[in-house]
Amino acid sequence: MMKKSPAIIFGLILCLCLFACSVQRTSQSGINQKQPDMAADDVGSSDNGADTAENEAAFEKTNEEDAQRKLTLTTNGQKISITLYDTPAANALYDMLPLELTFEDFNGVEKISYLTEKLPTEGEPDGCDPDEGDLCLYAPWGNLSVFYRDYGYSESLIKLGHVDSGMDKISGMSGDFSATLEKAK
Repeated sequence: MMKKSPAIIFGLILCLCLFACSVQRTSQSGINQKQPDMAADDVGSSDNGADTAENEAAFEKTNEEDAQRKLTLTTNGQKISITLYDTPAANALYDMLPLELTFEDFNGVEKISYLTEKLPTEGEPDGCDPDEGDLCLYAPWGNLSVFYRDYGYSESLIKLGHVDSGMDKISGMSGDFSATLEKAK
């Protein structure tokens, strides 16, 4: 039993040496790795000013693009303001403008108008739950819908935008009515 003790001790020492070498190698490889620059997150850093300017420029560009995506729906001399979303179907509608449309009431919930051309629906959600003021496309029929009442989830319904002002004018319309949908000036 005495002869096994030096072998066990030698084995333990060898294991400790190997462990120490691996720890030293790991810590040395960590030295060469780039550490995150914590100063960039500090409020007073000079890089933060450049980031802020870039963010403000991006925000202004987004606002300019949103301004270009405003529509006006005019009926009986009354103007209704609409903002389009950035989706394939909404972009195609924007490219079709101006449009002369005839709206009719549907189901006591929405005013609908049929388009002469189909809008692309590939990549769009399978349906949506429209709220009052939502401008949507019902893909199977190819019609625009302006919801003047909240409605439940509907398959094949795609949100295109939202009425910003003038919703009371739409909900107050009785019977069919003609309207012009165009890019806001």
